[in-house]
Amino acid sequence: MNERDLLLLESAVTAIEEAAAAVRREVERDRLGDSSLARLSTVEAELNRSRLTLEKIIKEETG
Repeated sequence: MNERDLLLLESAVTAIEEAAAAVRREVERDRLGDSSLARLSTVEAELNRSRLTLEKIIKEETG
């Protein structure tokens, strides 16, 4: 994997972190119904899993 690919993956990790933080803030505001809050919590968990997967790939590729 070349340096450009790694930079793109790192940018994706940053974007996922920002998205997860935005979702977390919305959940913390507690302005939505229980069903919507549960779905947002699921989205946040999926984003975090995706971030961890990308971080693992980056670690494997950079040795």
